[in-house]
Order: sequence, then structure tokens, then C-alpha cells
Amino acid sequence: MPDLDIAARYAAALYEASAAENAADRVAEDLLLLRDLWEREPDLGLFMTHPLIPVAQKESVLQQTLGEVVHPLTLRTLVLMAGNGRGRFVPHLASLFFRAAEERGKLVYVRLRTARPLEPAQLETIKARLARVLGQEVALEPEEAPELLAGVELEVRGRKLLFSARGRLALLAQKLKGEKG
Repeated sequence: MPDLDIAARYAAALYEASAAENAADRVAEDLLLLRDLWEREPDLGLFMTHPLIPVAQKESVLQQTLGEVVHPLTLRTLVLMAGNGRGRFVPHLASLFFRAAEERGKLVYVRLRTARPLEPAQLETIKARLARVLGQEVALEPEEAPELLAGVELEVRGRKLLFSARGRLALLAQKLKGEKG
């Protein structure tokens, strides 16, 4: 999707700048927070994308609301994106940021889908085990997916690993269809 190519450039530039300042972990946390805020607060998306709200006003509101919460690089990127009419890409920055880090060999980006939300301690345990198995730092992006019914799905380096009831049912259905044909 060409639009996400634009977002990927912002994410890659933000990764490079944050890595140079040894702030990549902090910025990654900021981006996950922003993605969650975007999903929970529809007004944020409307505000960031509304063409009639002046950039100076967006900058002021972002500074007042997020200035003490996010890293200055994150804030500058948000202001830049709002000013360039790219606010709609904010919810995509986290995953694109992780992909930029992965492309540079700094970590392995893992998307973890679970039927129910996991506790922070559980996420840390999973992250530590994956890092040990993969032999590299892991950026874990959890996602709640009730349609899985039970279990987890992992996406690592473009491959999906299905450990869910839904995945097992899909494999069973595939086998049954293959036996009939």
C-alpha cells in the first residue's frame, strides 16, 4: 500500500534518530501508547487529521497533552506529521518502527495475538523466552483477538505460527477438504 510507504519513511527516520540517542526503547513504548490512545479516543484521530485545525494549534495541544509523557523525538514526529497532513498514519507507526529496527538487525519483531489480554508479567516471560530461542532482542507487539477462542498466534519474520483453537480448527477443516477431493 503506497500510503504506508510514507508512514514507513517517518517510522524509519524516527527509529534512526531514536537509536542515535539511545532512546529507541522509550520511543517504541510511546508509539504503542499512541496506537492504544488512537483506538480508545476517536477524537485524537479527528484532531490529528482535521484540515481546518491550524498546525500551530495542533502543536500546542500535542505539547500540552503529551509533552511530559512522550520522548521529545516522538513529540516532534507527531507535530511534523500533523503539519504535513500525515496524521492518519500515527496508528501505524509502532509496527513500522519495529520493522525498521528489524531490518537493521537490531531486534526481531513479533506480533503476538491472544484470545484474552495477558498480564505484563506474562508478556515479559514470553518476550524473554522468544529472545532466548531466537538469539536476539525481541519487540513484542501484543494484540487481543477474541476470535482465536483460545491459545495464541505468533507472527515472526513474516511467518505465522498458530497455537490457537481457531488455527487448529482451520487445519482440521483443510485436511477434511483434502480428503474429500
